[in-house]
Amino acid sequence: MNFAHAHLVLTHFPPVLSLGSAFSAAVGVIRRRRDLVKLALVLLIAVGAMMPVVFFAGSRAADAIGRVDGVQQDAIAPHQRAATIAMALSIAAAVVGAGLLLLDRRRGTVSIAFQILVLVAAMTSAVPIGWAAALGGAIHHPEIQSP
Repeated sequence: MNFAHAHLVLTHFPPVLSLGSAFSAAVGVIRRRRDLVKLALVLLIAVGAMMPVVFFAGSRAADAIGRVDGVQQDAIAPHQRAATIAMALSIAAAVVGAGLLLLDRRRGTVSIAFQILVLVAAMTSAVPIGWAAALGGAIHHPEIQSP
């Protein structure tokens, strides 16, 4: 398995997990379900821990796919810029998530402000990851290119 293959395998997890975190946080806020809010925090931490690995594999993959026919070379740089932003925000959201999870464990109760902060952190992670994923799809997915 080379870095391009590793990147393609790993890159699907952050969008799915970050959306799961945002969905879990939203339902947790609406239904006032502490367990769903805690699930959102755990998913946030997992995404933040995974993003550097995905980013590193993607950086190495960019070097390799420059020599592959059919690759949209002009799509690589925007994807890398978006991925850099997504990684930074996801790590920040994971740090916030870890702090909130520790706070939750110490207090034992969850205020509505706490729950909303979890939702904001989850959205802060999910939106840029989705943006980077969409730009990454343009690199070598001719079936999603507009004519």
